[in-house]
Amino acid sequence: MGTSLLKCFMEIINKLDSIVLIKRDQQINERRNIKNDADNTFMEIDEKKNETVMPSNEAYELATSMMYSEWMLEVPEDIDSWIAMLCPEGKRCCVIAQDNKTKTVNKFGTTLNYYSSLFPYGCRASYNCPSHRKRTVLDCVYSFKLKKYYILDIIEWMGVPYTDFEAEFRFYFIQSKLSEIPGINEKSATNFYPFELAPRMVTRDLYQLILEKSQFFQDNVDLDGINFYYPESLYTSGESPLVLWLKPFMIPDVLQKPVNDHLVQLHRPPDYVNIFEYSQNLKKKNRRFKKKKNSTSNCDKMEVENLVEVEMDKDPVIDNAICMEN
Repeated sequence: MGTSLLKCFMEIINKLDSIVLIKRDQQINERRNIKNDADNTFMEIDEKKNETVMPSNEAYELATSMMYSEWMLEVPEDIDSWIAMLCPEGKRCCVIAQDNKTKTVNKFGTTLNYYSSLFPYGCRASYNCPSHRKRTVLDCVYSFKLKKYYILDIIEWMGVPYTDFEAEFRFYFIQSKLSEIPGINEKSATNFYPFELAPRMVTRDLYQLILEKSQFFQDNVDLDGINFYYPESLYTSGESPLVLWLKPFMIPDVLQKPVNDHLVQLHRPPDYVNIFEYSQNLKKKNRRFKKKKNSTSNCDKMEVENLVEVEMDKDPVIDNAICMEN
């Protein structure tokens, strides 16, 4: 009698276990389906609304690790052997291709928009295998007028970081990789924005170029300034003394080299004296602006609204004061 009861109890327990396991599997599948549906519709929703997405830890870490230049207050003795990079007017940003989609984030790590690109893991193509652990990350300037990205530097390629490689090698590497991607410099269904390498050369070759020419980009997009990279410099976060920045009108004053008249007049303030006073005045203006913004009761809302600068179908009205953040 006892054995029969024991068997009966065991059968009931096994049935209950089976029911629990089936119910658990159903819940897991429901959650997976909800997640998959969300993933599939996320791009569509974002492309329609272009809503600013607040930073994830990963995006914030990447954005805050971007390298910025310092003003060339002193001229290095070997400046002629440094690499000069021509930077167009636009907005500095970080481009991340991951999980078969591409996103642009600002320096705060806030996602400005999602789109497709031909970079590895940047679009839903048959040759791309989505992997959260692998990504391609580029340091860029977005030209609002051209609706185009100019690549300044490379941070990661297919999950491999290149921050510990010298600038000379990084520039050679990204140039060779771009040449292997047909259509990367054109707009298409799988490459919503054209990408192009920002013009660069050895500084000694720059002098004749800026004397003869005043336009270096399409549709009369102006030259915002020039980054000078020490060839052996690594990609480090924050401001680096091995990457120096000059506005075009500063070149005769700082480098003692003549430039095209149009470049001298380009954005030169009427009260310009020298680069030191200019940089100090700019810092004071930035401090006043931040103080004023922080004292505004509605500053959080204003900041989020002002973050949306790169859109899918249209660009916002660009004030003449907007330029690349060196």
